[in-house]
Amino acid sequence: MTASSRAAALRSSLIWLIPAAAAWIWFCTIANRSAAQVMQLDNVESYALAVFTQIFWIWSEEGQWAQTIHFGYVDSWMWSGHRVGWLPIIGWLFGINPDPVWLCRMQIGLVSLGAFPAFGLGRLVIGRVWGGLAGLVLYLGYPPLAAIALQDYQDLILAMPLLLFAIWQSRRRRPIAFCIAVLAAAMVREELIPMVILIGLAVPGTIRQRASWMARAGGVALAYGAVIWWLGRDFSGYDNPMLSHTGDMVLLWPPVLTRTADDLHNFYLAFLKPVHFLALLSPLTLLPALGGLFFHLTAPAHGGVDSTWQGHIHHMAPVVAFVVAASLDGLGLAVRTSVRLGRLRLVALVVGAGLGLASTAALAAPWMHFLHLQPSLWLTEPTSVAPEWALVADIPSDASVATDTRMSLVIAARRHAYTYDESLAEKRPGEGLDALDYILVRNRDKDWIDLILSSPGAARVGGTEDYTLYQLSP
Repeated sequence: MTASSRAAALRSSLIWLIPAAAAWIWFCTIANRSAAQVMQLDNVESYALAVFTQIFWIWSEEGQWAQTIHFGYVDSWMWSGHRVGWLPIIGWLFGINPDPVWLCRMQIGLVSLGAFPAFGLGRLVIGRVWGGLAGLVLYLGYPPLAAIALQDYQDLILAMPLLLFAIWQSRRRRPIAFCIAVLAAAMVREELIPMVILIGLAVPGTIRQRASWMARAGGVALAYGAVIWWLGRDFSGYDNPMLSHTGDMVLLWPPVLTRTADDLHNFYLAFLKPVHFLALLSPLTLLPALGGLFFHLTAPAHGGVDSTWQGHIHHMAPVVAFVVAASLDGLGLAVRTSVRLGRLRLVALVVGAGLGLASTAALAAPWMHFLHLQPSLWLTEPTSVAPEWALVADIPSDASVATDTRMSLVIAARRHAYTYDESLAEKRPGEGLDALDYILVRNRDKDWIDLILSSPGAARVGGTEDYTLYQLSP
C-alpha cells in the first residue's frame, strides 16, 4: 500500500468521527432529559415503564419472564401479546445496571447510533461527503425522532435505527449485511415483518433487481415469523399475539378512520417538517411506512395509539425511519435534477442548503423548548428527584411492596411489586395486606389507610406530601 493510499484510507476512516460526535451530543442531550423525566416521574407513563422495568429485572436476576405489577399480563416472554425477539437481549443488558434510567438510556443510545446509517446513506445517495452531513441533519435534526426517543422505553422505538441500517445495506449491495439488518429490524416487533420485506422496492435498479432484494428480505422475515410463531404456538394470555393492535386493522373491515382534521394539522403533518416533505419525491422508499401509518390512522381511540405529542406515539417509529430515508432520496433526486440549471447549479445548491439548515434550526428552537432539551456534551444526573424515590430506597430488594399505578415505577425493580389499585387482587387473590411487607399509599386513599391502620403491627416509616410508607410486617 502506497503512502497516498494509506492517507486516503485514514481519511476515509476519520470521516466517521463526524457521525460519532453528532450521535454523542444528541445522545447526551436526549438522555439527560429522559433521566430528569424518569426521576421526576414526569414521563409519558410511569406505569408502562414500571412494567418493563420489573420484567427485565426478573429476567436479568432470575432468568424468568414474570411480572406482578400489572393486571392481566401473563408470565411469558409474550407477556403483552407482542412477540419481540430483542426482549432477552435488552433484558440481559438491563442487568448491567438494573434501573429505569439505564433502560431508557439504552434505548436512546441505540437510536443515536442511527446517525451512522444516516451518514452513510446520505453519502451514498448524494455521492459527496456533504451528503452524509445532510443525512445527519435529516435524522438527528428531525424533531419527531427526539419526541419518540423520549417515550420512556418501548421496543418499537428500536425500529428507527435498524430499519435505516437495513435500507443503507441494501443500497450498498451487501446481501449478508442486509439480511442481518432485516432480521434485527423484524425482531423489534411482529408488525415489522411485512415492512422489512418491502425495503427491496426502494433499492435502485430494474424491477427484477428489486424483486431479488424483496425475496431476500422475505425469506428472512418469513423464517423469523415462522420461528416466533412456533415458539409461541401454545400461548394463551393477555392478548392475541401476532396481531395485537394490528388485529383491529385486519379484523375490523372496512377500516374506520379514527383521526380528525385537528390530528392531521397538529400531529401528522409535523412528520413532513422542516424539509421532510422531500420524502414525497420518493414514493417507493416511503411505501413501507404506509402500513404503519394506515394502522395508526385506524387505531381505536384510547387504545394506546395516540396522536398527541404527550401520549403514546411510539407506534410512529417505523414511519420515521422510512420518512428519513425517503427524504434523503428526494434530496438526491433534487440534486441530480439541478444539473439542468447549468451555471446556476452551484448557487441553487448553496441557497437550498442554506434554506434547509435555516428551517431546521428555526424549528429546533420551539421543539427543544417543548421537549425541555438542553444541548449537552456529557451525561448528567437530574437536579430534581421525586421524594418518593428516597422514601423507598431502604426497602430490602426481596420485600413484597405495593403502591398505586401512579407511583409504581419507584418500586418496580424487585420480584414482588404490586399495584394495590390494580394487580394485587389478581396476583395475590384473597390475601390483601397479608401479601405485603410494605405499602406506599396515596394519602387521599382513605379506605386503604384505614385498613392499614387497623392491621396489627403496621408502622409508619415516612411520608411525602402525597404518599405515606407503612411497614406491615416487623
